[in-house]
Amino acid sequence: MITIKDMAEIAGVSPTTVANVLHGRTKKMSKETLKKVQDVIDSSNYVSNMGARVLANYGSRIIGVIVNYDRRTENNALADPFYGTIVGALEKEIREHGYYMMLYMAGNIEETVRLACSWNIEGLVALGCTPSDVRKMKQQMKLPVVFIDSYFEDDDYDYCNIGLDDFGGGYEMTNYLIHRGHRRIAFLADEEKPVGVDRERLRGYQRALAENGIPFREQDYVPLSFRKQTRHTRLWEFSKERLKDYTALFFASDFYASDAVNIFQSQGIMVPEDISIVGFDDNVFAEHLRPMLTTVQQHVEDKAYYAFQLLHKLIKGETCEEKNIHLPVKLVIRESVKTLNS
Repeated sequence: MITIKDMAEIAGVSPTTVANVLHGRTKKMSKETLKKVQDVIDSSNYVSNMGARVLANYGSRIIGVIVNYDRRTENNALADPFYGTIVGALEKEIREHGYYMMLYMAGNIEETVRLACSWNIEGLVALGCTPSDVRKMKQQMKLPVVFIDSYFEDDDYDYCNIGLDDFGGGYEMTNYLIHRGHRRIAFLADEEKPVGVDRERLRGYQRALAENGIPFREQDYVPLSFRKQTRHTRLWEFSKERLKDYTALFFASDFYASDAVNIFQSQGIMVPEDISIVGFDDNVFAEHLRPMLTTVQQHVEDKAYYAFQLLHKLIKGETCEEKNIHLPVKLVIRESVKTLNS
C-alpha cells in the first residue's frame, strides 16, 4: 500500500505537504502544488485511515447529522418523507464538499452531546430540537452547530438556524380557506401543546381567523399523536363526534392529512364533498393522495443546502451575516378544498 512518504517523493514535495492536502489544509498552498499533489493522490487510489486521523487530532472531515427523534421506539424516523428527504439532501451536500456524514437518531440531548464529544466531529447539523434542547446543546458543546426548523428562547446564545416562514404558511392557507367560504376551520397537529414549527403554523392560522372576525375556540385545536394507533383512534372519534362542527380541517403536515383522508373515506366521508382538507409540506403524500392535496409547499432540499453552507462557514471561522434564515413558502392549490356558497 502506498504511503504519504511515497506520494511525497513522486510529487516532489514534503510529506507534510501531502498530509496537508489530505486533511484539507490548503489555504496557503499554490494551485500548482495542490494540483500536483492531488493528481498523485488520485492516481495512487490512496485511502486515508480515518481512525488515525481522528486520533491524531487532524480534521476528521466528519459532519454529524443528529435527528432528535424521541419517537424512535415507535417509528422509523426515515420513513417520514420529511426526514428521509432532508437526510438524503444533507448527505449529498456534505459528500460533494469532500466531507463524510455521520447520522445518528438521538433520543435525547444527552445522547447528542455524548456522540459529539466521542468523535472528532468538525460540525453538527441538528434537526427536530425544542427551544430547551437547543439551549442545552449550546451550553454543553463548543463545536459549530447549525439547527434546522428550530425556534429559540430569548437568551444570550448565538444560534444558527435554517427554517421556514411557518407563521406565513399557516396564515396564507387559512386565508385561502376563508376566501373559499370556510369559517368553521379546525387546526390539527401533533402535541397537546404544540411547539416549534407546529406552534408557528398554529399562530398563523389564529392570526388569519382574527383578522377575518372569526373567533378561535380552544376546541378548534385538535391534538393528534405520533403513535399510529392513538392517532387513528382520535381521528375516528373526531369524525364521529365533532367533524360535523367544521367545514375544513387544516393539518400541520401532509402526513397527518393523508392519514385522515384515508380514515374518513373508509367511513364513507368524502373529500372535499363532505369535508375540505389541507396540509403543509407538499411532500410525496400530497401528490399521491386522491384527491390530490392542497398544501403549503416547502423545498426541503433548500434547507439542506443553506444549512451546510452556513455550517461550512462556521467551520472555516468565517463570519455569517445572516444566521437565522426563514425560507419562503407558497400555496399549492389542488383538489381537496370545496368552495362554499356565500
